[in-house]
Amino acid sequence: MGVRGCPVRLDLAADRAVEYALGALEAAGAGPGGVRHRIEHVETLRTEAIKQFAGLGVIASMQPTHCTDYVQADGSDNWSVRLGPERAARGWRLADLNTAGVPLVLGSDWPIADHDPRGILAAAQLRRPGALPTRTPVSPGQAIDARTALAGYTTRSAWAVGEENIAGSLAVGKRADLAAFSADPLRSSPDELAECAVLATVVGGEVVHEA
Repeated sequence: MGVRGCPVRLDLAADRAVEYALGALEAAGAGPGGVRHRIEHVETLRTEAIKQFAGLGVIASMQPTHCTDYVQADGSDNWSVRLGPERAARGWRLADLNTAGVPLVLGSDWPIADHDPRGILAAAQLRRPGALPTRTPVSPGQAIDARTALAGYTTRSAWAVGEENIAGSLAVGKRADLAAFSADPLRSSPDELAECAVLATVVGGEVVHEA
């Protein structure tokens, strides 16, 4: 697998699959400060796996809207029914991973799920869809704050793919990929952010959308 000198990206979801991958990375010599390996679609996790993520420095790449758009708090959805209540209760443990010091990055899983970062940032904080306050949150104790969510979508994501020197933040000399919202992602409520206007979108320094 060549993990000593080359990053490995694994698309996994279930707890056993994630634990198998972590074990393989550990056996191959993965460790903190080395090559940046990551596991995508981390869904249901045992606490032992979270400790292993942290110990190995493996990146957890997660999609918050998978939890809020496809899962119901009462466990009546297809995902929860198939996994059973015990494993479903361990789904999308954003807060636990972040608290354990695991490098946490966020994404959309587009085109399977909606690519809009406004809804994804809101879902990470609310554990329900943004602008739908009547929906019951799914495991609300796993919510993360606005700054952690924004970092997971920007600076941490750039770092995860080795592009922290050219992308992920606004700085002279970096690739100008950005979107300007009418709401502040750090100060506005997540519900407001989910519905705010997109004032402009810039890709590689070129304005491709302007309201």
